[in-house]
Parts: sequence; C-alpha cells; structure tokens
Amino acid sequence: MTSSPTSTRYANTWRARGARAWARRARPTSVRPSSSRSTDVYETPENVVVLVEIAGVSAEEIDISVEGKSLTVRGERNDRQRHLTRLYHQMEICCGLFERTVALPSEVDPQRASATYSDGLLAIVLPKVERQLARRVRVVIG
Repeated sequence: MTSSPTSTRYANTWRARGARAWARRARPTSVRPSSSRSTDVYETPENVVVLVEIAGVSAEEIDISVEGKSLTVRGERNDRQRHLTRLYHQMEICCGLFERTVALPSEVDPQRASATYSDGLLAIVLPKVERQLARRVRVVIG
C-alpha cells in the first residue's frame, strides 16, 4: 500500500500535534502546586482524624480552621537557605504559602479538636458531634 503526499502530510501533522501535546503534559517534577499536600482522612466511632504531610514547616506557621464540614490547613514553608546565586539542577521541595481544604465525613466539634505535629506529619483529631438520642414522648389521654 502506498501513501499519497496528502496522507503523509496529514499523518505528520497529527504526529507533530501529539508530540506537542505530550511535551505540554511533561512538566518537570519541581512544578508541584503548593496546595498539593498529601492528606489522609479517616474516622473512628468517636472522631474524624485528618493527617497532613507538611515536613519542613514550623508549628508556628500552621493555621487550622473548621467551617461546617470542611477543614482547612494553611501555612508557609520558608527556605532561608535558598539564594538566587545558586544554580539548581533539580528543585522539588516547594516553598511558600500553602492551603489545603478537605471535606469532613461527619459533623465535628471544633471546640474540642486537638492537633499534634511530629516528624513532618500533622495529625488533627476532631471529635464528632454527639447526636441526641431520639426521645420517646408519652401521650397522656385525658
């Protein structure tokens, strides 16, 4: 089967477009949005627990807020060692402001929440709201 100049040109055009599309997708690993923090959310019978991986951030730079069924962790990783005169060959450690919001699976009581930060892992324990048990009302006929 022979190909015509038109079909060859058409195939080459699509090959070139495909290569450009892949080149746009192939981002260096150093381009990682600062809001992208690895997060686990799980619940126990009494609590909702959120784990956030934020190594290199001091505890004073972390802000945690709960609004409704959403939890937001904000902070800033400062790298005082970076200088403009350095010639980086690879840079994957994100610096600057970050914010991560996660949906909570249950209503929680933010007033009783606690957080610990150790070895780059922030653990937030949020006690669930205690639901009032259904109350039986006795009807008196009278």
